[in-house]
Amino acid sequence: MPARRGVLAFVLSLLALGLALPFVTLRRVGTSVLASAQSAVVIFDVPETLAEGPPPANSLFLAPRRRGRVTTYDVVRALRAAAADRQVAGLVLHVGSVEWGWAKIDEVREAVCEFRDSGKPVYASLTGGGEREYLLASAADVLAMPPTAVLQLDGLSATATFLRGTFDKLDIRPNFVQVGRFKSGAETYTQTGMSPESRAALGAVLDDFYALLLDRVGEARELGRDSVARLLEAGPFSAGEARASGLLDTLLYDTEVDSLALAGRGGRRREVTFARYLGGLRTMAVGPRVALVAAEGAIVSGRSRALPGQEPELGSETVIEALRSARTRGSIKAIVLRIDSPGGDPQAADDIWREVERCRAVKPVIVSMSDAAASGGYYVAVAADSIVAMPATLTGSIGIYGGKFNVLGAYHKLGLNVETVSRGPHAEMLSPYRDFSPEEAERFRRSLEEFYRGFVARVARGRRLAEAEVDSLGEGRVWTGMAARERGLVDRLGGLATALAMARAAAGLPAGQEPVVECFPRERRSLLERWVEDFVLRDEEAAAWMELPPMLRAWATVARLPAGAPLAIMPYRVEVR
Repeated sequence: MPARRGVLAFVLSLLALGLALPFVTLRRVGTSVLASAQSAVVIFDVPETLAEGPPPANSLFLAPRRRGRVTTYDVVRALRAAAADRQVAGLVLHVGSVEWGWAKIDEVREAVCEFRDSGKPVYASLTGGGEREYLLASAADVLAMPPTAVLQLDGLSATATFLRGTFDKLDIRPNFVQVGRFKSGAETYTQTGMSPESRAALGAVLDDFYALLLDRVGEARELGRDSVARLLEAGPFSAGEARASGLLDTLLYDTEVDSLALAGRGGRRREVTFARYLGGLRTMAVGPRVALVAAEGAIVSGRSRALPGQEPELGSETVIEALRSARTRGSIKAIVLRIDSPGGDPQAADDIWREVERCRAVKPVIVSMSDAAASGGYYVAVAADSIVAMPATLTGSIGIYGGKFNVLGAYHKLGLNVETVSRGPHAEMLSPYRDFSPEEAERFRRSLEEFYRGFVARVARGRRLAEAEVDSLGEGRVWTGMAARERGLVDRLGGLATALAMARAAAGLPAGQEPVVECFPRERRSLLERWVEDFVLRDEEAAAWMELPPMLRAWATVARLPAGAPLAIMPYRVEVR
């Protein structure tokens, strides 16, 4: 009996704790996450990469460790919370290499500016880098570099790699068809250089990025656009030259910047890491909820995954499952779909589009576009009630291409031969061992044109535009978010904070009531995965050797698709440096 009473008491204690926990948590919501009354400075080691959601479930040895991995939402949320937190007295940014896209950089920079505008100082320690790193760090009140560092400010460039010469040497013949004058993804395989249309479209994107850089830096450093342009023409700079030119405030090492920030007027402040501060925000709460659904990577059928040396892939099943869960849960009043995708498999994109339509029928759906929502990524977005993009978001690319590679010549060079027995005149249409016949090429072209017409119709319906107007804006052309807004492809310019505010308003929630944001997809990790991450993968560099150059990673995604598969994917990999 005593033993039974002990067990019962234990169970009742757990139950009581479970009942009390929500009330304890609720009391913390809206207050500082810092336990001490002493003011603190948040030290943010800016990560090299920034994701939109948790790693795919299969990323056991491939994705960086979840611990320490932050998303764009994490960063924006924590910076906005710290701006309103009376115990946070300042912010320090340690900026090294930044491999985010320009839209993410601009969005996080806005959150840093909001922190600074709250009246709290921002310090930045910039250890080097170029335009992207400087753009982020320039939001600080005090911008420092080590005396021996180099600031690689020298303008912007975008590079495209062409594989046709390599294919010719290997006797591999690409058979590709593109629909749209600017749908130049196939040019990577079929040509040795840019077409005039591709060069013009890429130049327009570069012009918008350059204007954004001039405006942001000019405002931050109190310089005119012409002055910033002249400085970019004069770069790169040593740290001393950058300071003399007004691009820096002082020359200090990162630890010296930390000491400067921590030396408050009323005595030395506490140092709090960004990870610790963010961890304190991850508390339970009750109330109306808004779902934040992450859709990141090239679109493929099946589950989201990450494979060695390749970009993460956005699986249609994973996103549809997340959207369906958000749609069917009564506590969720609106959905924000966060898209960072260059496109991919058009059928998979259409499946996601259909689920977004179903969600929209029962609750508001707002799309927030990150670095890119192009081609199939934009196809998905047009099913939403509203679309929000950053000025630098790569948008549109309404078009399609597809084809196959004939590798028989390469096989012959290796001493291999392939023979096929078939029935039917077109049984070998998608065979990788022969070219399309003229009739087959025309049939394939017609099928792509039919999908393109459907793509245009989807956009016209979602954006309430005439199909002829969408066609003129399409043909595979990529726009920046600011250009897309002017042409009706985007509703508003802004980031996640803007999209979440729109979702709250669309759901009819009170303006003063901050909804609870619930993130999807759920992170799915087995006990074995967690054990490996904790005890084996102690360093993010453990899987770095598997990384390939960006062009080869993009090529790997295309090469894994079935021969002849149509592709609704952004041309090239636009990497502006």
